[in-house]
Amino acid sequence: MIISRQNPEFKDLMKLREGKHRRRQGLFLAEGLRLVEDGLAASWTPVKLIVSPPLLSQRGKEAVSRWDYPRLELTPELMALAGDTETSQGIMALFALPDIGLESISGDLLLILDGIRDPGNAGALMRSGSAAGVGGVLALTGSVDLSAPKVVRASMGGVFRIPWVRDLEAGEVVSWAETRGYKLVRLEPRGGVPFHRYDYQAKMALVVGNEADGVGPELAAACTAALTIPMPGGTESLNAAVAASLVLYQALIYRGL
Repeated sequence: MIISRQNPEFKDLMKLREGKHRRRQGLFLAEGLRLVEDGLAASWTPVKLIVSPPLLSQRGKEAVSRWDYPRLELTPELMALAGDTETSQGIMALFALPDIGLESISGDLLLILDGIRDPGNAGALMRSGSAAGVGGVLALTGSVDLSAPKVVRASMGGVFRIPWVRDLEAGEVVSWAETRGYKLVRLEPRGGVPFHRYDYQAKMALVVGNEADGVGPELAAACTAALTIPMPGGTESLNAAVAASLVLYQALIYRGL
């Protein structure tokens, strides 16, 4: 069991709080029993389990006893430092970052994140995208790192169930979408086509922009339509993840879900 903050393995673990070190090590953390189980259920293999036996629940102890993966044990104090939750469940797992690019993305319905900086929003978008069965999530440069702990946690396992690609430039996404026959459609708080009246028959990539600034100019210019969710109650705008979820499910309904 590691008891010192100066331990090299613990130092590497702490570095994973920062995106540059996640890229450098090619790893990200999933914290909590449910997330680890979600990863395993989606056929992801942990590089290493991180456990603190005194913090494990009975169900956690039973689960860990069944898993034959490399393991690193920490004291409760070090586990609290390494984790990102207020109360540690005593278990995390290291997973390898997905090594995929746009060529691995397919399906008739995609999500594109343009300037989504809030980890909770990004995670919720991945959660909704996973639930709706999208073919992938594409995150442009300027969006929050999809491997960040708060994003992974907010995705509720979505990070394991759908492919995702980070650090993309608007131009390469536009060119790729045109080549693959996707219509780019963006969300707009007002002035667009009411989302329940749009024709969702074609292959579509829904572009979700920053709540304050919207979709960037290069991607916006490439969009064939802007969709608006009517708000007769007078609300200024909807949360980005909520709005995207409504559109994704409207597309599924239109296609005969």
